[in-house]
Amino acid sequence: MITHVVLLQPKDSTSIEELTAFLEQVQALQEIIPGIISLSVGENRSVFNGGFTHGIIMRFADKEHLYAHYIHPAHVALVTELDRICRQSIDFDLPETA
Repeated sequence: MITHVVLLQPKDSTSIEELTAFLEQVQALQEIIPGIISLSVGENRSVFNGGFTHGIIMRFADKEHLYAHYIHPAHVALVTELDRICRQSIDFDLPETA
């Protein structure tokens, strides 16, 4: 299994409604893209967030499913929206060990 973490730093012009709608679309990916074991989205509760106010955690069955999700049309569409509403994002992939 591999964990894919995305940290979001929204643009100042991004409304909470836009961000909420985006995160709802991200949650729907679990029903659309094969190999997603679990998916969580939400607001960062840490005061040491460096401007990264929201995040996404996706757990994939394996790295093949992680890589396949990058080119899935539903993911590609969300990346376009992410680029529109975020100043910056960070992707972080961690293999899970038994």
